[in-house]
Amino acid sequence: MTQDLRAVREVWASRAGARTRTDLLYLIYLVALSVPVLLVPALQSVGTLLARPDVLPALLSARAPQAIGATVAAGAAVLVLCGAVRGPALLAPFLTATLASSGLRRRDVLWRPLLRALLVPVLGNVLGCAVLALTLGAAGHVTPAAGAWFVLAGTGAGLLLGAAWLAGQLLDPAPRRLLAVALLALAVLQAAMPLPTGLGAAYPVGAPHPGLWAGALLAAGAAAISVGIARLDRLRGQVLREQAARWEAAGRTALAGDLSAAAGAFRPPPSAGRRLRAIGARPLVLLYARRDAVAWLRSPERLAAGTAAGLSGAAALAGSTVLTGPLAWAAVLGGTLALWGASGTLVDGLRHGVHTLGAPGLFGQRAGVQVMLHAVAPTVLLALLGALGGGLAAAVAGAGPAAALLPALLAPVLVAGRARDAAKGPMPLSLSTPMPTAQGDLSVLAMLAWQSDAMLLAALSGAVLAGLGAAGQLGLLPGAAAVLTAAMALMAAMRLRALAR
Repeated sequence: MTQDLRAVREVWASRAGARTRTDLLYLIYLVALSVPVLLVPALQSVGTLLARPDVLPALLSARAPQAIGATVAAGAAVLVLCGAVRGPALLAPFLTATLASSGLRRRDVLWRPLLRALLVPVLGNVLGCAVLALTLGAAGHVTPAAGAWFVLAGTGAGLLLGAAWLAGQLLDPAPRRLLAVALLALAVLQAAMPLPTGLGAAYPVGAPHPGLWAGALLAAGAAAISVGIARLDRLRGQVLREQAARWEAAGRTALAGDLSAAAGAFRPPPSAGRRLRAIGARPLVLLYARRDAVAWLRSPERLAAGTAAGLSGAAALAGSTVLTGPLAWAAVLGGTLALWGASGTLVDGLRHGVHTLGAPGLFGQRAGVQVMLHAVAPTVLLALLGALGGGLAAAVAGAGPAAALLPALLAPVLVAGRARDAAKGPMPLSLSTPMPTAQGDLSVLAMLAWQSDAMLLAALSGAVLAGLGAAGQLGLLPGAAAVLTAAMALMAAMRLRALAR
């Protein structure tokens, strides 16, 4: 550590509210005590609960190792894109301006926040591998040694995921997109290969050389992180300043209780299609659909992410029809939320229609009419993505017609739910009123319920349609989807009317 860096850190550590050495020691003590007392028994309980006859066949299937390897590669592609908006090597805006903009080497300044951020992918991977190994171990299919090798391999895979996250922060847009596409291609290749590679090759059931793969993954992960730390000097100051300011603004907005605005802080500005004309010939429906389509094309990365989320969510929903028990409901929940996330990338026009409420009628239509016209194109595209993803998954899994029908019918429900969410307005002040109890202030529960009600309604809608499909009531699916869409639209209209008063 240089003298300049030591002086700056001494000043930063002396500020009011800064973490002291005693705080750090207490944190280490708390973690060391919580892992054996709370975390390990909790993981064992989860593994015992999941060791069910309807879960074990999926984990013991011949393609499970390939699926594990493909999931890691696809997650790396997502993290590469995430690095463009929030990388792991990041400081607060003040420290960024003070240290990263100075003559100090950035690797000396940024390696600490980088290692702290790496805990997220590494711990996430380790916990997932531990639950999977404990589930198989509870049924007697895994030895402790095989489970330990798999967890070690998961640690190495977590380091590689962290390296992919850092690569997304270091690379320029064009090579970043190429790397994400390459990782997605690798995921498809790993899923199709007859023999597993990567983390799948250390799968605790049937892996011939799990120790060798675990050591290789750990060495590769450590080497990738070492190379990434050495490349931190190439990180541009403009990227650091923008990401630090965006992260701080999002954190401040989230603390104020507006999670939608906090998520919007990470939305990249339009980067393409400036010459595309958004205005064309009527009728109005086609005119608004053209405006929406041009808006999508002006943010190609966001559109690609939404398309991938829509296809994967539809595939998960379709796959849920051939599963039972916790796996089926996990697929329903994950697929519905992925489709919900995909719908968020398509409804900017709908949100704009709500925001024109009370403004001069520049386009000749009232806010409610604009919302309806802007809902057409997202509904059609999301339904097509749902039918395509559901159909592909149904063909692979051998599912029935409900597999392709379920995500397509859910699309209008989710878009209507987006309209309701956009017209929700600010959180009532009464919800932030303190609710003192013996267990503390419970007003945070009301605030969380307000912030997450749209996602909860989306998940409930997906569960209702999936439940009808699982019960064999295919004839009721269109009617149920129409009722749910009408209910969402009615709530959106009531909220628009309330905002207009």
